Amino acid sequence: MPTEIAIDGTGFIVNGRPTYDGLSYKGRSIEGLLFNSRMVQAIFDDACPETAALWKYPDTGRWDPDRNTDEFCAALPLYRKHGLLAVTVGLQGGGSIYTPEVYGRYLNTAYEENGSFKPAYFERLRRVLDAADQAGMVVIVNYFYVRQAKRLDPPERVYDIAERVTDWLLRSGFRNVLVDGANEAAPWWKYPILEPGNVPRVIETVRGTTLDGRSLPVTVSTGGGKQIPTDAWLDAEDFTTPHGNGCQPNQLREKLRRVKETDAYKRRPRPIVVNEDSVFVENLEAALAEGCSWGFYCQGYGSDYQDRMDWKEHPRETEFDALSGFQTVPVNWEINTPIKRAFFERLKTITAGA
Repeated sequence: MPTEIAIDGTGFIVNGRPTYDGLSYKGRSIEGLLFNSRMVQAIFDDACPETAALWKYPDTGRWDPDRNTDEFCAALPLYRKHGLLAVTVGLQGGGSIYTPEVYGRYLNTAYEENGSFKPAYFERLRRVLDAADQAGMVVIVNYFYVRQAKRLDPPERVYDIAERVTDWLLRSGFRNVLVDGANEAAPWWKYPILEPGNVPRVIETVRGTTLDGRSLPVTVSTGGGKQIPTDAWLDAEDFTTPHGNGCQPNQLREKLRRVKETDAYKRRPRPIVVNEDSVFVENLEAALAEGCSWGFYCQGYGSDYQDRMDWKEHPRETEFDALSGFQTVPVNWEINTPIKRAFFERLKTITAGA
């Protein structure tokens, strides 16, 4: 049966039934939640010749975007058996290695500078949507990652691209799709077109694109720390995606409560989905205590990134079987490290593998 996601009040339903139907954990219902993982590199490639060689697989000595997508798709049924219901996949990915000489040069985007689409990206996305559909899973499709979006000329192309990507998704026929219009729309990016004040227009562009009266549920995710959406942002979106990066469990709970205390949320309660946080399962428990969904974010060693977890503690692993994380490229999509296993085993306990 095809997988169809919809929103019902503050929860999600799949094929007409609440997610995790009838289940509870530590006396708290988990019905309607959407436990997820950040897998934004599932359709990754790099068009920059000077940096593309950095992503070569240790067992073959070369980078292969189709292998990356195929191995990701093959892993989805295993994730699902542990209770994972959704993955976030990015049309512009996310940070692989944050050292300036690499982060500022590599080119991972499904769009040319003039806004035209790169067909290979959309073919890989189609394979992901199909594999997730067959596994009974949902794909949160992220349209823009600001570091890559900054290359669009002029910046206003984001609106046209958002409309055309949404049309493509609607015409694909898949109904297991949620939209994250932009990853971390935060002022510190210093990119006005995707800063908080312009978020409502991005959301409205997505929602205003329809096919036979059907539109896609849409959000734009916040930055980590204390940032929550503005009232206009909350008024526009269908569900809310605050990131939990850098938050201790009590700080994450406070952030989620602040969202629920806004006038915009009280006027129209909706699902709250943390779709980027950390590897710390105590944050999962904190989100669950607030009745919110939570997203695993496992960067992987060899990246100059530190956010409670120091991912530059040692270099990238030299054996494919040992590759850590789900974001530093190349990725081993298996549940192959203690950190990954800790999350998936806890998730299996919470969801009974449902």
